[in-house]
Amino acid sequence: MSISTRDEIEFTQEEFLLNKKQMKVFFNVLKAGVVRSRIPITGVFLTVCRDKDFTAEDVEQLETELSQFLLKNIRQTDLVSKLNRELTWFLILSESGEEEAEAFLKRIYSLLQTKEHFQMNSLGMTASIAEVNNQDVSFEELLQQGQERLEESVKNRPWGIERITSFKKKDLEIIRISVLDEDDLFRSILITSIENISVNPFQLEIKGFQDGYDFLNSEWFRSAHTHIIIMNDILPRKNGLEVLHTIRKLPNNKKFIIYMMTKRKSEEEMIFAYKQGVDEYLMKPFNLRLFEGKLRRTIERLWL
Repeated sequence: MSISTRDEIEFTQEEFLLNKKQMKVFFNVLKAGVVRSRIPITGVFLTVCRDKDFTAEDVEQLETELSQFLLKNIRQTDLVSKLNRELTWFLILSESGEEEAEAFLKRIYSLLQTKEHFQMNSLGMTASIAEVNNQDVSFEELLQQGQERLEESVKNRPWGIERITSFKKKDLEIIRISVLDEDDLFRSILITSIENISVNPFQLEIKGFQDGYDFLNSEWFRSAHTHIIIMNDILPRKNGLEVLHTIRKLPNNKKFIIYMMTKRKSEEEMIFAYKQGVDEYLMKPFNLRLFEGKLRRTIERLWL
């Protein structure tokens, strides 16, 4: 639907504004996807402050017009509900953080100022925003804190945005890291090096294996966690390429990130390994600090 066509539609509150029960259902669905997608949602509490000389009829008309205005200026994936307090709305912006929410509110306020019939010279607008990055928050907690901070915002200024940070903390996500190398000492050194890496909001679980056979026959290998495998190309029983081939045949193989270690310097062998599904190549001997930096960057990119 084009923007011009949508602007011509007459919206009604009853037809498009969600009630509290409906908002709770959608909020819980969106919240469940936050951890999987690693993309936040943001609750927006918005109120328009009016002059005292507005009549009840004026307020009712303004509420209808502003509800229509909001519905026309949100994305199809966003949600709007009218709160019990007059001239106050609750919005859920999907796949948006507080920065996007604040930009949205500033755009809304700017657009309202161009609408003469809204009489924005006699109105003010304040809001509170709450970015949600975890599944611990309940719908009721979000409503309570959002409206409490909105009250503070109304008292302090005719235009402003209050940020709520209570729900921003990301849930810890477990990443498994497996080190496959026949040399006990080198494997131990590598594990110790990885243990020095700390990347929020991830918790690293690390385990070493002497060969590919033990790794592929472990329950550790079968978990649903994101899994980084750092393995030598030459291993007793099942070697690195055999492990690589087995993993890349799995239906869920995208959860594995594979580092291949080797002393071989043949470009042909490296190209072959990349074609088979290796993500990173490490030429032995390598600098442990550089290795830590590369691994840390790999983990950080999981949130991008």
